[in-house]
Amino acid sequence: MAKAQTRELMLEIRKVDESNEQWIIDYLRQDVVRHVFAFYDLQHDPEHTTMYAAFEVDRLSGYILIYAALEFPSVVLECDVGTVGKLVEYAPSDRFIMHAPSNLLAEIESRIPSARHYVENWMLVRKGEANFFRSAHVRKLNTVDGSRIAALLPSRKDHAGTVDKKYTDWVGIMPTYGVFMDGDMVSYAGSFIQTPQIWMIGGVYTDLNHRNRGYATLATSAITEEALRKSDAAALFVRSDNYPAISVYEKIGYKKIGEKLWIDVGTGMKP
Repeated sequence: MAKAQTRELMLEIRKVDESNEQWIIDYLRQDVVRHVFAFYDLQHDPEHTTMYAAFEVDRLSGYILIYAALEFPSVVLECDVGTVGKLVEYAPSDRFIMHAPSNLLAEIESRIPSARHYVENWMLVRKGEANFFRSAHVRKLNTVDGSRIAALLPSRKDHAGTVDKKYTDWVGIMPTYGVFMDGDMVSYAGSFIQTPQIWMIGGVYTDLNHRNRGYATLATSAITEEALRKSDAAALFVRSDNYPAISVYEKIGYKKIGEKLWIDVGTGMKP
């Protein structure tokens, strides 16, 4: 314990700003897959992004990033076990969602006793490795489809009361594909981060009355196909106990490359 405490005392926490931001971005660029959230947010939405980096004798030993553009702050913690204590001090004071490597769980729970965690599989498919499933029932969405997404989601309790504008704005900036049957959208999937190295796939959802018919496969396949035309890889996170979704992603070619923690602090939300 004394050794760990001594190491914490040696750590220097620096806020990422104009004086060191480019150095940090160049460091993250060495492994964009691992650092995709920080790499993207620092460059594309600095207004809502705050980051603190931990240095030990000028060696970067981790960071915590707080992204504040969502309903609750989204926190990314990336560090080794010995650095958790110092960085967690910079997390929001009450409600937020944290994403962190699975080996940090014990340290995080000791620092944030109220945290509730879920394990997510981190899955990836590279260019040339995917199987695509195409259909005339799939098309890319545009801003007029925002209301269609809003209409599809009320069956999900965590989206109750969501207004059309949120999804109209979303479709305007995030590539998204929908599956349509008899004029109604029954499933969709999109990408919330796009870089030349990797696209992050998310927001995969199928209407409760249309599940187990292959629609999620079609929607995810469509966004994955665009991703792999424009980047080197596509990745996503899925709860480790969501076996139907994992089966869909494996069919397309996604493979598990690791695990991440999805940690709820006071929001009541689940992945």
